[in-house]
Amino acid sequence: MYTSLLNTNLDSGVTILITVLVFLLSGVAIFFLFLGIKRERGKYISGKLKTGALDKEGFDEFLKKKFASANKTTHFTVFYVEINDAKPLMESFGEKQYKNAVAALEDRFYKLFPKGTRICQYEYDGLMIYSEEDFDKKEISDIASFCLVEGHKPIGTITRVRLELDINIGVCSYNAFSPDFDAFKQNLELALASAKRSGLNRFAVYSSELLGSDTEEYKYYQEIKQAIEDNEFTLYYQPIYDLAANKPIAYETLLRWNHKTLGVLSPAKFLTIIEQSGDINWVGAWAFEKMISTYARHKEKASDGVIFSMNLSPKQLMNPKLVEDFRRILKKYKINAGEVCLEIVEFAMFDKVPQVKSNIEHLVQSGFKIAVDDFGLEMSSLKMLENLQVNYVKLDKSFVQQSQDDFLIGGVVDALVGYAEKKEFKIVAEGIEDEVTLEYIKERKIHCGQGYYFGKPQPPEEYGIL
Repeated sequence: MYTSLLNTNLDSGVTILITVLVFLLSGVAIFFLFLGIKRERGKYISGKLKTGALDKEGFDEFLKKKFASANKTTHFTVFYVEINDAKPLMESFGEKQYKNAVAALEDRFYKLFPKGTRICQYEYDGLMIYSEEDFDKKEISDIASFCLVEGHKPIGTITRVRLELDINIGVCSYNAFSPDFDAFKQNLELALASAKRSGLNRFAVYSSELLGSDTEEYKYYQEIKQAIEDNEFTLYYQPIYDLAANKPIAYETLLRWNHKTLGVLSPAKFLTIIEQSGDINWVGAWAFEKMISTYARHKEKASDGVIFSMNLSPKQLMNPKLVEDFRRILKKYKINAGEVCLEIVEFAMFDKVPQVKSNIEHLVQSGFKIAVDDFGLEMSSLKMLENLQVNYVKLDKSFVQQSQDDFLIGGVVDALVGYAEKKEFKIVAEGIEDEVTLEYIKERKIHCGQGYYFGKPQPPEEYGIL
């Protein structure tokens, strides 16, 4: 009996030992299988990322070789992805976290494209996606749309902040309209410029129709970044007059581009592109500091009590660092916020975008004077005047012109003048160009005026500001 029990125990021990060994061997096999899969996946991704290791010049050379060897059966498509506000994102989150976000974006894009797709970080704010698939128009549209969706999905960072990137995409395929590399590159960038003009998170596919309508815009798009680096942007000033005293009470600061060959260009030629590219944030910060430094020098030689003003675009008002940056610049030049007026271009955004509302409220709390620019008949704007302390309301030129011919609009102007007296803000009539309009404005008991009648936008020395 004792022997039988011993044999039974031995049999149980052997069974347990075998089970453990099988379990261990299975674990080891699974572990090495995992390593193998991981290694193969790494090779696959590495192959896909091979072009990603190229810089801008390398990628251009890659495409030039494709054109050099092209024949009737050649087909490929390039997607040019630009990340808006890349520079402020990099400054806010650091270069490492920004690069991680771009890498995450690349991984998402790889999942959308066929095998063999190659992605290159073309510039710090741009990716080139190359595919040799023969996409039709619908497939290109679908892929670009999916890229926009993936691009706008939050990306986690080390600090647990989730980034939401705004991107634009230009797409161009190899075809008869791209006979060589240079033409293809121009068409690709033209498509991107067209997408950016449409707004954030948009794409455009190059077609021959774009060539005629957007040639000028494309040309400016090509030159703007270099113009910023070459300090070709400058500030002009236009006076705002106290109609009763017949003297300037303020100068509005206006951005101009000293183009190398075309002369001085107004913002109508380039502002939209700067807005959509995100460059408006740091160009705006530069313009604000330039204005403040000019005002500081003006104060040293004059005590006329004038203030300087400048427009803030919607894009700037969505920048969470706006107020902090402006305060820092004021402190640097020892200027009080009350000596500066900030003009809100699209006041209707005040209660629609939380960041815009927060920035405007903090600017008011900091002491800045606030003007509502291009004020019209929108009821939303009238209502918002109740909720925000403003110092000036600037009547749009077309509104002033209509009020001279339309009895009802004229009545609205009169009511607004009465409301301004009650709320203690001043009205500025824009677009005064002749004596007739000036007399009409005075009859309406409007306080201030601006327009060519008083002076065109000029360099500061023309008005004796410097």
